[in-house]
Amino acid sequence: MIYNHLSKEDCEHFVQHGWLHIENAIAPEYLSWVDNLWVRMGIDPNDKTTWTEEYVKLPRHREVPAEQFAPTAWAKMCEIVGGEDKIDPVRERYYGDQMIINFGREDLVGKTHNPRDLDGWHTDNDWYRQFLDSSGNALTVIFCFTDIPENGGGTVLCEDGMAPLMKHFYDHPEGLDPPFQGIYDYCYTAGNKFATVVGKKGDVFVTHGMLPHSHAPNHLHYARIISNPHVNLSEPYNLNRADGDYTLCEQVVLRALNRTSIPEYKPTRERLAFYPRTAYFKRERVKAELERMVKAAAEDGKPASSVDSIYLRGEAAIREHEKRNGYDKEIGPTGVVTDVLKDTRYVPNSAVHVVV
Repeated sequence: MIYNHLSKEDCEHFVQHGWLHIENAIAPEYLSWVDNLWVRMGIDPNDKTTWTEEYVKLPRHREVPAEQFAPTAWAKMCEIVGGEDKIDPVRERYYGDQMIINFGREDLVGKTHNPRDLDGWHTDNDWYRQFLDSSGNALTVIFCFTDIPENGGGTVLCEDGMAPLMKHFYDHPEGLDPPFQGIYDYCYTAGNKFATVVGKKGDVFVTHGMLPHSHAPNHLHYARIISNPHVNLSEPYNLNRADGDYTLCEQVVLRALNRTSIPEYKPTRERLAFYPRTAYFKRERVKAELERMVKAAAEDGKPASSVDSIYLRGEAAIREHEKRNGYDKEIGPTGVVTDVLKDTRYVPNSAVHVVV
């Protein structure tokens, strides 16, 4: 592998820790996407009594090609996975304004938390059968739309949780369908190597797709805003390269298992992709958000066409957008989730949403 954008230190840090911090990497013009957040949610930024949802995941209205959204970060991410040609040309190749807001609560101010006590340890696979060599979500990316200070609700990473997680997938070549029950127990009971996302507005954190992470309490009671897209590869990892020239993503897997190659590993069931389980409830928020944005535009004397949303550009544009995000796929074997923090399973009649 030849690295033109990653330094030697970048490579070593990613392989050893499973993540990389890239400062000031979001193109400045897209940081303004947070400006209509309050209209979208129908709440007052200056009145915290209207912040009735502590933790919120919004749908996406605007998106641009990944390399346009964060050019420096994209160049590094391409090198981490072995080159841009290894990346799926359709799935999540655009990044957008699907904000995740951690507001915190007043009663949390001044307190602290123990990472082992967090109740949300997971990895971001909600749309395919997971095997050890699965590279669907090769990278989980955290884009900081606000500063994230200490105790400000930054995502917590369990670095030493990768080894037991990957051992579990090694031991189960039949693969697992999300949600994954019990495979993050190490983070709750024995994890002792944690890192917390602390950064500035515009920073990017690139994490390996098999790095367990969790949302954390926001002890400052402000709006911590991020987005959380992924880099998806076209082919599974190759964990048995004859020349030993593994990508950094593959090196993380091998290091976690203390191996130099894994020639014996073979999935014993078919690979399966389906509608992303944790997207349904976000997509269902679109109509209400559009109504609020159109109303706000009218109050400013502007037409509905002035509202910048993919859902106001016609059915063809909407379908193209939803295909890029997997909304065109069939519902999977474990249904979808209807709540941001609870795995309340639901099987809708169809994966196809009403076009707004």
